[in-house]
Amino acid sequence: MSCKPTQSNLMERRVNHIARHEPTVQAFVDGTFDSDRVLDAIARSDQRLALNGLLLGVKDIINVDQFSTRCGSVLPTHLFDGPQASCVTRLLEAGAVMAGKTVTAEFAVSDPGPTRNPRNLKHTPGGSSSGSAAAVAAGFCDIALGTQTSGSVIRPAGYCGTFGYKPSFGRVALDGVLPYSKSMDHIGLFAKDMPTMTATLPILVTDWQKKPEDSLANKPVIGVPMGSYIDIAKPHVKAQFEMIIGIIKHLGAIVKPIILCDDIASHNDTHDLIANAELYQIHKSWVKEYWEIYKPMSRAALEFGRNVSNKTLTESLDKARKMQSWMQQLMVEHAIDAWIAPVAPDLAPKGIGSTGDFRMNAIWSSTGLPIITFPTGTDNRNLPYSVQIVGRFGRDESLLNISRYLHQVIGVGKLPLAWSVSDPGLRK
Repeated sequence: MSCKPTQSNLMERRVNHIARHEPTVQAFVDGTFDSDRVLDAIARSDQRLALNGLLLGVKDIINVDQFSTRCGSVLPTHLFDGPQASCVTRLLEAGAVMAGKTVTAEFAVSDPGPTRNPRNLKHTPGGSSSGSAAAVAAGFCDIALGTQTSGSVIRPAGYCGTFGYKPSFGRVALDGVLPYSKSMDHIGLFAKDMPTMTATLPILVTDWQKKPEDSLANKPVIGVPMGSYIDIAKPHVKAQFEMIIGIIKHLGAIVKPIILCDDIASHNDTHDLIANAELYQIHKSWVKEYWEIYKPMSRAALEFGRNVSNKTLTESLDKARKMQSWMQQLMVEHAIDAWIAPVAPDLAPKGIGSTGDFRMNAIWSSTGLPIITFPTGTDNRNLPYSVQIVGRFGRDESLLNISRYLHQVIGVGKLPLAWSVSDPGLRK
């Protein structure tokens, strides 16, 4: 006669799983995961709460009470002190249990930490929200918070084969977060599967409009961004993406190929200029004293930002605002409910010296559109393919419904955890 495991038994297995594999993955900031603290919090949890017992990771540029914020840096931590972020409070009050702070590239720029991709330990998990993506993919966390300025949620979610969400600009409050770019920053979410994301978004997102009817009234019109945008994808990524488009068409969804822009590089350059100029504004009082202990890619970004004149920044912000309006008009004119695109030009690069290629992400960040990503398969190295579904501005609720529909239509479901608690094999 078998006995059903209790919540306590299951959680003990999970914390043992984390303790066993975290030294290899290195998703958490040193000293922030404590098995006794987690087990005690679970024992005291309220099972009536919506997120009861879900383990939460929080990117280490986001303030959490009782944890210092280090930002992936060796600068003094008191520089980043502040109240707990309201996004963290929302999740904890709904029953989530804090597992630990997750590794970030320094200041959410590009100098990566030690985190490895659980799908294949020889490859990057992406970044800058590297630890959050890896923690969910490895089964350490059910949900994790990250941030995105260019592609720092959607790309690592794609590289690690998790579900990821970037809101419409402004729909998740940014208090308690060390900024990168006030014009481009978004809080984002990683989730182990679509039901978990569906349960979490109404709690995380401001003024979520939850309707009794969650299904779509009509099949969505899906835009495929063609031209210079899709042309930067590698042939094997294009081929897998075209297979996914074929599945969607076969099952009756309306698909519209549309030229997104003549020169995606120009839009990415504008985004980069704004982000780095605003990054310098955040750090300019610190660089005088601590310049030599910033990491190389952070210094390069700050040097770039320091050399952007106020006039150039103003002109670039105006260009970005016009692009935002144009993108929203384009979707209305073509009756596009959502775009579908690969998350990056290639799969997760080998090595952990790079966080990957942001060129297929930045335009969606600079236009502030909401995105959900989910995996669509793996290659022979166990590296995930993923798509990003990009919705209309402010219509995050509709995007969730569209993404759930497409996720079901494509039929991949979720990838298995990189290794399960019951079968903890490692992909070498």
